[in-house]
Amino acid sequence: MKPGILVINAGSSSIKFAVFRDAAQIEPQLLLKGQMEGLGSDPNFRVKDASGQSVEERDEWPRGSSLDHAGALRYILDWLDECASEVKIGAVGHRVVHGGLSYDRAVQVDEGVIADLERLIPLAPLHQPHNLASIRALAEVAPELPQVACFDTAFHRAQPRVAQLFALPRALLDSGVRRYGFHGLSYEYIARRLPDYMPAGKVVVAHLGSGASLCALQDGRSVESTMGFTAVDGLPMGTRTGALDPGVVLYLL
Repeated sequence: MKPGILVINAGSSSIKFAVFRDAAQIEPQLLLKGQMEGLGSDPNFRVKDASGQSVEERDEWPRGSSLDHAGALRYILDWLDECASEVKIGAVGHRVVHGGLSYDRAVQVDEGVIADLERLIPLAPLHQPHNLASIRALAEVAPELPQVACFDTAFHRAQPRVAQLFALPRALLDSGVRRYGFHGLSYEYIARRLPDYMPAGKVVVAHLGSGASLCALQDGRSVESTMGFTAVDGLPMGTRTGALDPGVVLYLL
């Protein structure tokens, strides 16, 4: 039986997941990837193998189903036990958008970590609650599995200090009002792969989707990002204005 790692990226109405073979000394090998979408309304389940070929498609829930994150995670684990029995899940990794000042690297989750991350919900209200919901749900469904939180902000914690500051009083900085940067897991992956294609140096990387940002890398390290205190800063996005003159807000009040 292959040792496996389950990776979770939870949203408000979906859970995206991937299963990797945990191979010591080498890069984990992707085995499966899938998603459960339409939670709370019209759930559907899709799984593909590493080559992108469809493995499973199920739409067995009635429209208006109350299937929630806990139910979806239970379904995913049951499906893996039944249909991917050659893989033994030994740990679960979660994408968590905000790690604040306390977490500059991945950390195993416990009640103290969850409490810390709950305090950051006001800084990432579109993402953090759903990330935490999947952690709580999995703890309920499979309490024996260790869970690890991986943070979108962590990659940017090593930025030069000046890149993390606003022109605001020091007391506000000390209270946590600073530039955090986001999409760090995406940028960290790109920074790790870039040396395979080009020599080290200065690079500007774009993360483009409904949420979008740019990151300046120097020798694989983040030195500047368009996102700051929250994930609404920077580039215009699908449902976010991006950088906005504060005077506009005052004018509209």
